[in-house]
Amino acid sequence: MKELERIKKQILRQLIKKPSTFWELINYQDSHITAFLQAIRELIDENLVEYKKPFFRITDNVNAFPYKDSGCLLCSPFSKDSYWKEILDKFLEIVKDRPLPTSDFDQGFIRPEDTLKRTAFIYERGDLEDTEIFILGDDDLISLSMALTGLPKRIVVVEIDKRINKFIKEKTQEIGYTNLEIYNYNVINDLPEELKKKFDVFVTDPVETQKGLKLFINRCISALKGEGSVGYMGFTHREASLEKWYNFEKFLIESGFVITDILRDFTTYPEEENQWEDFYRTYRIMKEFDLELPNVDWYKSCFIRFEVVEGPKILNIPLPKNIEELYFDDEAWATPLPSFLEKNKE
Repeated sequence: MKELERIKKQILRQLIKKPSTFWELINYQDSHITAFLQAIRELIDENLVEYKKPFFRITDNVNAFPYKDSGCLLCSPFSKDSYWKEILDKFLEIVKDRPLPTSDFDQGFIRPEDTLKRTAFIYERGDLEDTEIFILGDDDLISLSMALTGLPKRIVVVEIDKRINKFIKEKTQEIGYTNLEIYNYNVINDLPEELKKKFDVFVTDPVETQKGLKLFINRCISALKGEGSVGYMGFTHREASLEKWYNFEKFLIESGFVITDILRDFTTYPEEENQWEDFYRTYRIMKEFDLELPNVDWYKSCFIRFEVVEGPKILNIPLPKNIEELYFDDEAWATPLPSFLEKNKE
């Protein structure tokens, strides 16, 4: 989706709630003043908005979903509009019997409320409504939280774990959302041709090794339509040094992106719900120092948004030569050893 179209959508969904002044309205869109004013002028020319000092108003020609305020997603999420609280309640019920993480795929899910926080943030940026969304790996089940809103035009999940794919398919049918597709997919393989250059938005939580990180994002980039398309990803400071962040930011810039948002430690991985105590047996950190199991939820992830300003370009990158190189590097100290690799080392 082009930036200007996203701005216009943000403007309309606010104006459908109430007439607003220029100075009020600018706070409900994401672009710079000149682009904002261009969007306003185009909406007036399209007879969707009218201006009578000091207010902008929608005309009778507008059919838009009113803006739903998700509140402060850092301090008091879902506190301003019952819409989001109702979706959270439904989502919590849906995911109660979700598949538990397996070490074979380096899995672990964030708190359900954090999954919806991500969905709400994507909505706030104008990237949820009437967009085609590509999700690489979905043990967080963000596809279901999105489906509960009914706002995306299309959602496609590509995931290696058939348990998760089966779960998403069943729950999507319960929700009644009909525009979700699921592919059994291994990131080592090229993306199917029918999924390339088809999406406005991607969401992923990549492995954080140097090679694995770029491989995940390259696959996602190949799914994007072009200029104005956006990516969202989780990225930690637990297993990613500043040097790794620096190298990844250079990779994004070379691929044609600009980072627009970084929400530090936006999401948390709950120890009790993940039931992954056995994973710690193979964590490198437990071998480096004599530690007890955690008594708090300590593993957190940032949420990053980046947008295509040129291209995007698919860079030639060195691929992991095996699963071990995909999952492990010198900073992967809290990544479980897959069961099949553990057997090989015995």
